[in-house]
Amino acid sequence: MTSIYRTLVTAIISVGFAGIAFAGSVDKVIITIDKTVEHATDSPRPSKRPGKAVQAPSGDMDNHFIRSDEYFASLRPVKGGGASDVLIAKMLQPASDATKGEAQFMDSHKGTEFWTRTFWKTRPATAEDLKLGAMVIYWGRYAKDRVYYAPRHEKEARNVPWKLSKITDVSDLFKGEVTVAGNKKISVDSIRVIME
Repeated sequence: MTSIYRTLVTAIISVGFAGIAFAGSVDKVIITIDKTVEHATDSPRPSKRPGKAVQAPSGDMDNHFIRSDEYFASLRPVKGGGASDVLIAKMLQPASDATKGEAQFMDSHKGTEFWTRTFWKTRPATAEDLKLGAMVIYWGRYAKDRVYYAPRHEKEARNVPWKLSKITDVSDLFKGEVTVAGNKKISVDSIRVIME
């Protein structure tokens, strides 16, 4: 139903309900409204935003869609306090004395090349890794019920910067959540730790 027709139908129904409200009982009006709302929300058109399916990792990807030869790297020096953005990247040239300790990387999303000293190999966290003060990396997008969850497919994992932060509270670990700097709740299944 187009918006013009929907507006006309709504206006006609409203005028009709106004007359009924003055003449009849309130219970009848409420029942009629409920039925009208149910009928009006049914639509033959498909949703513009269908639910997203969870993709299974393939090949040498782990459950966060990170490949074994990929790193997390920061374009800027990491500062204390809140979360810092980190990117999934491939190493093009390792750090050496000739490069002043910087390694060259290529961002896996945009393909841009950059040099940095701040990069890490990571792995999905285990229960033993989730301790107060631990530095962790988590996917920094979609919060559901104010909790950040793991990416559902490879495109999500690569199109959004991840966050590097410190665990500040583990009291909700029994719920499968920890709190990181900035008072952000993170689902345990979305956390990565830096490999030594």
